[in-house]
Amino acid sequence: MSKPHKSPVATLLADDDDLPVANLDLSHAMTSAPTLASTTTTAVNLTSTAKVLLALGQGGTGKTTLLRWIADRMTTREDGDMMLATVDPINRELLQYYPAALSPQTQDPAKIAEWLEKALVALMRRKQSAAIDFGGGDTSLQRLVTEVPDLHAMLVGAGVHPVCFYMLSPRETDITPLALMQQAGFRPEATALMLNLGRADLTRDPELEFRQLRRQPAYRAALDAGAVEIWMPRLYAAKPIEDRRITFQQALTGQMPDGRPGLGPFDRSRLHHWLKAMDEAFAGVTSWLP
Repeated sequence: MSKPHKSPVATLLADDDDLPVANLDLSHAMTSAPTLASTTTTAVNLTSTAKVLLALGQGGTGKTTLLRWIADRMTTREDGDMMLATVDPINRELLQYYPAALSPQTQDPAKIAEWLEKALVALMRRKQSAAIDFGGGDTSLQRLVTEVPDLHAMLVGAGVHPVCFYMLSPRETDITPLALMQQAGFRPEATALMLNLGRADLTRDPELEFRQLRRQPAYRAALDAGAVEIWMPRLYAAKPIEDRRITFQQALTGQMPDGRPGLGPFDRSRLHHWLKAMDEAFAGVTSWLP
């Protein structure tokens, strides 16, 4: 019987048996990540009330991703009843995932504002919840708030509470939508400052990445007025999901339309843990969600 072949790797390992063993220092790799606690202890309770969720922010800050997550949560509930809409004048990406979402059949800013007004009137009449995706270049809400300064009080009086989600990357200019709404006097009690870790540098401490943004006067004023901070976790499987234009539930269950190949096991695991992390991040404001 021939002897088993001894691989070069095994030979090298055998030759190393007599070498001194050095202690491996892993302190640099074992340092705990900073605690990114959300300031939700005093969040207003909106349980059992209709609400209109407003996703606001510059382009590329994660507004559509947030609303896709919210919409997916609704589809898994039997009592889900929420109007989904996008008023972005240019990029209405939400429609690619939810074709039944509503949108104005125009790109004219004035007509989009008219459409938004009619949609809010319908919500007030029905006392129905909604989630609206405002594009980075959208001015419809700002126009409406300027013309109707008591919009907040009007919505609340009709039993529909506005909830503002300001999506933010580390760019200091991302504070602009928040500052504009503050100047216009639109300051709902239910306001969340969404620090999107998916737009941050992976190699840097998140708190350092967002430090300058969080020092902005408009940001500090929002916190002083009762806004909550929410650290939105990074979705590592974002690209393969977006490339397929599928919902998170489709990606998770593998129920792909048209028989296309679904996500691999690693990306499904990444998505599963992101969904869990999102639930944890929003634990203090679950009453704000439909």
